[in-house]
Amino acid sequence: MKTNGFEKNQVYDNVYLVFIDASGHSNVVKKNPHNLAVQAFDMLYERIHSRLNRVVNKNQCETAVIWSWLGDGGLIAIYDRKEECSLNTTLNFVQDILNLDLPHLQDEFKNESINGELHLRIAVHKGTIKYTEDGQQGFIHSADINWGAHLEKATPRDSVAISKDIYDILQPDQQTAFVHVGVFEDRNIYVSTPKSNHRLVCLNWSARQGFTGCEKIQCYQERISQNDKAYLIDSAQTMVIDFGTTLNTCSNYLFSTERPVPYRDAVYRLLERRGSFICYMLEPNSEGSKQLVALRKEDTEIKLQNSLSRFQDFKRKKPKLTTNFKVFQMSRNPNLAAMIIDPESDDSLCLYSPYLNGAFGNEEGLGRADMPHYLINKRDHKIYQYIWDYVSSYMKNAKAVL
Repeated sequence: MKTNGFEKNQVYDNVYLVFIDASGHSNVVKKNPHNLAVQAFDMLYERIHSRLNRVVNKNQCETAVIWSWLGDGGLIAIYDRKEECSLNTTLNFVQDILNLDLPHLQDEFKNESINGELHLRIAVHKGTIKYTEDGQQGFIHSADINWGAHLEKATPRDSVAISKDIYDILQPDQQTAFVHVGVFEDRNIYVSTPKSNHRLVCLNWSARQGFTGCEKIQCYQERISQNDKAYLIDSAQTMVIDFGTTLNTCSNYLFSTERPVPYRDAVYRLLERRGSFICYMLEPNSEGSKQLVALRKEDTEIKLQNSLSRFQDFKRKKPKLTTNFKVFQMSRNPNLAAMIIDPESDDSLCLYSPYLNGAFGNEEGLGRADMPHYLINKRDHKIYQYIWDYVSSYMKNAKAVL
């Protein structure tokens, strides 16, 4: 194998670029002493380097270079004047890594008592390269390296992804290992996952990337942190609406004696710049609160009373500053929580979470904070108007209590 086979100032077409990433890297680093984590990924590099040598020598390929390696992955370039050789060498290399080296490495992790799981994502692309004057890493046309790096991040773990450009020049028996999963950044993508049937490969891709042509929004598996909510409040120009059922979390953040209190400080900053912070919650003993009791199996009335008491205390402490802090009560249960930033602005943002009826919190069940939370804005997401209309239908009949 020639590890320095690229000549200075020469342009090479159809260089095969292999992007490898250890998707379990942070997991291993967190769960092991530094020396063991270093040992773990030294083992990975040694396996990659050894496999590359074997496959390149076996195929008598002209050049293969590990151009960059950052401990948990890197970029490898494979080239031969006969593109068929480059292609076969690359395909053999990535398949051997997933089929042979990865399982052995996972076993070695166990034998060496290295905590955490090792998984690999591999993407293959081809592009044009001009080697630099100083003969170092070289320059790769940005469209090629950027797209390949993006594809690697989108690839399901323990899989290799290729573009249609590469798939179309594979032999029929080579193509059978790959399945078409969809379009990524305007290119058709094919993925191979050892020991997985094609339906499962497609399912794993859809779980990560969604479906072509569908609108995507940010989704979080659970309630975002107090710091993240404070960040949203600080981004408001004129108004923040906190809309929900008991507003137990909001009132607790405002009342908390713990330090720091980023949420409360952010509300103060909003009020200091003459913005408004408006809360909407259920009215005690209302039809909606009774429904919530039945659905959630919790003492909703006490939560509502505690929240209102905390809000009163918040206003009482700084009456002049909290003039624009207001609380409204609703009689109907919206089964939804939302924080809306600057609703009158074209740049308005909404963080919302629909509640699942019956998913009450206990030692085994899910609480409302465990529900997915979605972040949308008025300018880019059609669903924003639907959420705003829905929330507004409750707000217009709400009664001011503070």
